[in-house]
Amino acid sequence: MKSIIKTGFVCFLFSLAVAGCDLTDINVNPNQPTSDVDYNFDEARLAGAFRGSVPVIDGDDEQRVKSLIIDFYAQVLDGGGYDTKNYLSNEDWNQRMFRRVQTTVSSLNIVIRNLADKEDEYAKTIAVAKIWRVYIQSNGVDYFGPIPFAKYTEAEDNPPYKSVEESYTEFFKELDDAVVLLGKGTSDIFNSVASDVVYQNDAAKWRKFASSLRLRLALRLSEANEAKCREEVAKALAEGPMESADDNAYVPPRADGGWGADYNYTMFQITWSGPLVMSSSFEKLVEGIGGIDWTGSIVNQRAVWSNKAVAERVDANYQHPAQIDPRATIMFDPPYAKPAAGATYGNAWKGLTPGLASAERGKDEYNRNYYPELGILFKNGAPYKSRPYDVFLYEEVCFLKAEAFLRGFAAGDAKTEYEKGVQASFATWGATAHAADYLASTAKNRAGTSAAFDDTEGAGNTRLEKIITQKYLGLFPDMSMEAWNDKRRLNLPRMDVPASRNELLYNNADKDILKSANFIKRIQYPQNETQVNKAEYDKGVQLLGGPDVVSTPLWWDKNANYCTSIE
Repeated sequence: MKSIIKTGFVCFLFSLAVAGCDLTDINVNPNQPTSDVDYNFDEARLAGAFRGSVPVIDGDDEQRVKSLIIDFYAQVLDGGGYDTKNYLSNEDWNQRMFRRVQTTVSSLNIVIRNLADKEDEYAKTIAVAKIWRVYIQSNGVDYFGPIPFAKYTEAEDNPPYKSVEESYTEFFKELDDAVVLLGKGTSDIFNSVASDVVYQNDAAKWRKFASSLRLRLALRLSEANEAKCREEVAKALAEGPMESADDNAYVPPRADGGWGADYNYTMFQITWSGPLVMSSSFEKLVEGIGGIDWTGSIVNQRAVWSNKAVAERVDANYQHPAQIDPRATIMFDPPYAKPAAGATYGNAWKGLTPGLASAERGKDEYNRNYYPELGILFKNGAPYKSRPYDVFLYEEVCFLKAEAFLRGFAAGDAKTEYEKGVQASFATWGATAHAADYLASTAKNRAGTSAAFDDTEGAGNTRLEKIITQKYLGLFPDMSMEAWNDKRRLNLPRMDVPASRNELLYNNADKDILKSANFIKRIQYPQNETQVNKAEYDKGVQLLGGPDVVSTPLWWDKNANYCTSIE
């Protein structure tokens, strides 16, 4: 922007060298933008919202919100000895997620409100803001339960809590609007393609994302409102969800060299020196299934990269199952170190027990350096700091369709979609060569589940268990929120009951894996809400339908159990 001060100062400097200066620009209004500058602040605000919630938030929040809460409850990874694994709440961490969702939705509301009278031009921009608003808010609702859901039609100083059911009704309505808006407008979503880090201004892919998100949210209602589930599944399929891996939604890390800007798991495990290790539940799901011989090499990439002494690394004596899901040895490296000679623990493909009590965590046999650790964090021998986050993958869409078809929510071939999902996941993990043999195998994992869709012999081997087990593996590691949602909705896949849970809410002697109530149901509200927003907080608890504790299920969680495993 040009101004009197700037123009006069430049003229003064120039007059030292030459006589005279053109003062034509002295009449330019310094408070009006000139035509050579783009002042579309809504574009920047929308672009910034792509990093507003899990899994794509800066490392400090991401570790506390996802790695040390959601990942514990989905049992995909164990990232440290924190009490949240025992179903205890952490006030600061709960505030972080609550704040992330509220501020991001507020920012998106500003975008939609600012562009409301310019819909003829910016319809696609409004559509993407609405789609992402649903994505962000649904994360918050599924995390806490009823939470404030601010309107975009007007600014609200203190938006009211809305029930989970009412929020879902609004989600579907917003997706209806967004799909229509994506077909309108004279402008692209963003002026700069680079601002759209998800789909680079491809409105057709955003439409598929919206339909896929609708399908995801529709299945969430399978136990609470089957009629609505069916209705929204039909809409999603008619609109057209993702059709291939080309439609996958990723968000790259900021990668600007700043603190907390790398791919978060790379930071946690390598920069912050805390291995993220396999859980015993994950181990039981991948051991034996598919009948594929162990194909992993005995290499821990972090040990090699850090020049750990060869004598201290896991070696050829590493104990592992004879057969393994071939993706698992890509997902996880062997342990970082082997224990001292004569130790009765370590040096084996073994998952860490979930929910260890604080007294157990310091024992050598539970040292995370002795457990298989996340193995996707190196590329070409160096930390993979720029790995993009998985936000929504085609394989999940296949498994959503497979469940919908299997359970009669829509007409279609469940087996075909199931096998497409497995094949897509194998392609994602670079294991395509094994997919056909895997899908034909009746070899079972330790939960009793095989990969062959038509093999239903034995406990733990229903077709729904197959679908959700494969979906769980397909969501690894970034989309663990969806894995936890399935666990609460269906009690699938089969998981170990944590060794120690909040004794005021859970009977720690009850380890029945078939009892959905044995697993955590939600995250408590930040307790500062009781101090600064008590009237609305009280309404939120009333809408929750139970006390503000982690054992109170959400509206869509009916404590259903579809697990038939006996181990």
